[in-house]
Amino acid sequence: MAERSNALVLKTGSPQGLVGSNPTPSATPLMPDPQPTANNLSISRKVVLGVAFTLVMLALIALISFVSTRRLLGTVAEANEVREMLERSERLHRYFLEMESGVRGYMLSGDDALLIPYGHGQSFIIEEIRALRKATEEILEQQFRLDRIQSLASRAFAAHGRAIERRREGGVGAAALIFTDATIRGEMEEIFGGVRDELNDFDQFERTHLRELGEALDTIGRVNTSLVVGGTSLTYIALLVACLFILRDIAVRRQAEQTLEVERNLLRSIMDTIPDLIFVMDPHGRYTRDNAAHRRQLGVRSESDVIGLKNSDLFPAELAARFTADDAAVISGGKTMLNVEEPARTRDGTEIWLETTKVPLRDAEGKIIGLVGVSADITRRHADEQRLRHFASALQKSNEELQNFASVASHDLQEPLRKIQAFGDRLRSRNAGELSEAGRDYLNRMLDAANRMQTLIQDLLKLSRVTTRAQPFERCSLDDVVRGVLSDLEVKIAASRARITASGLPTIEADATQMRQLFQNLTTNALKFQHPGTSPEITITARTSDNLNGELQQIPPGTKICEIRVADNGLGFDQQFAEQIFSPFKRLHARTEYEGSGIGLTVCRKITDRHHGKITAEGSEGKGAAFIVTLPVKQLPSYERRD
Repeated sequence: MAERSNALVLKTGSPQGLVGSNPTPSATPLMPDPQPTANNLSISRKVVLGVAFTLVMLALIALISFVSTRRLLGTVAEANEVREMLERSERLHRYFLEMESGVRGYMLSGDDALLIPYGHGQSFIIEEIRALRKATEEILEQQFRLDRIQSLASRAFAAHGRAIERRREGGVGAAALIFTDATIRGEMEEIFGGVRDELNDFDQFERTHLRELGEALDTIGRVNTSLVVGGTSLTYIALLVACLFILRDIAVRRQAEQTLEVERNLLRSIMDTIPDLIFVMDPHGRYTRDNAAHRRQLGVRSESDVIGLKNSDLFPAELAARFTADDAAVISGGKTMLNVEEPARTRDGTEIWLETTKVPLRDAEGKIIGLVGVSADITRRHADEQRLRHFASALQKSNEELQNFASVASHDLQEPLRKIQAFGDRLRSRNAGELSEAGRDYLNRMLDAANRMQTLIQDLLKLSRVTTRAQPFERCSLDDVVRGVLSDLEVKIAASRARITASGLPTIEADATQMRQLFQNLTTNALKFQHPGTSPEITITARTSDNLNGELQQIPPGTKICEIRVADNGLGFDQQFAEQIFSPFKRLHARTEYEGSGIGLTVCRKITDRHHGKITAEGSEGKGAAFIVTLPVKQLPSYERRD
């Protein structure tokens, strides 16, 4: 509990008697509201693209229509100008004819009234030529024609003027001469024929132009119609395709929303099933989600009674201020607060303990958008830990008392015992003759009891020193250990004519002194429990393997282990006593049959336990026994610290 985690912890003093809440370490929203997905964005893009395409097509169609209409209007205007020129050309031709007819009538009748068309014709002809010249000023060919027509008109005006003057001066005779004069008649035919031909060419040119304009109008109309119809059709097809895609995406989105709703309901059900208190807060410290356990702890019924509220709305001022500060550290500083243990009280005043965690809640871009909290009720665990600490303290005290006992046993208890043995020996050596037979028997029994008591004390010291005088684990050759043990037992081995073979013993990390004690106890045990008159045969073998099947539960699977087997051909034992023989002072034979206190195998088990191994026994009565010692080849550093 080095650092107080920013978890909502409901404590005493709230109006609802609340308790704390506990955020779960998660950076993803719990039961998130539907957010725009890639599919939603796709629909938006498709709608925008469809509308944009439609507007572009409509604008293009409108532009084409506008350009075509302007071109059409221009062509129509030009065609009207051509028609107007044709009309002027026709009027020009008519004015020439009227002028000629008026002059001829005057020549025959001498009536000045007949010269009116002549006078008007001159001004009309000049005006029409000027208008035609202006209308065709960019057409050089037509300008040349109008130049010739104007020249012919000037000649005609001059010829008519001369004829009218001669008629006025010479009368009918002069007029007759003019009509009969081949030269004058040829000139007039040349003038009016030239005018007629030039006007016909002028009209032919304009009519050709008018036909071309008509064809252009037809082409413009067809093209404009095709473009408008084609663009409209393309726009309609594009809108139809866009609608189909949008409808398809809407169906996919609807299905996704239904799936999301199912997942939301499932997540809510899971949250409400979890017994821990779960809640979510927004960046402003308002509750946005919680589960049923959290609401029960707050003393409210529905989620609507919590959503949108702040700590200040639910907790006392002091508690709310602390929670708000914790929340701000998570939301503003991005700090994660994990597994904070704090006391709390329920509504009925019962004191409980909560383990609370708060973590920042981030969106897809990593921006903090709130926090998630989870609180677990650890009241029972806290009580168990308290009891465990109490038991550990009691055990430590017991161990200290055991060490004190060992010290007392090695000094204080043995001192009076040695005096009993010393004075008993003196009494037997100096005054045995003065004692009766019963007295000597009592004395012998007393000395035997003192010797047994000394053996028991020494064995108890050996048992206690397995832990009190333990040495660090170091590399230890079991071959060397066994050779040393056999050397120490050389006299006893020779006396019993025992045959002992040892092979394949590995090098492991262990306490060499305790390994020596282990093999010495097992070998002595095998030499001791033998059939009378039988030579002991003892084999010590070993094999290494991986701890795959959990042979040693205290070490990780796959760790190298060695299995050492010490087998003999001795008395053996009933398998039902395979565990009993490792209990202190438990014996399967009478004290008078075999020496010892019955604590040697207990020491062996304590040694293997300290080395995180085990020892088991296999036997059959009258057929020998085997003791199997299983030890890790390498002691992990955590084992050493744990010891």
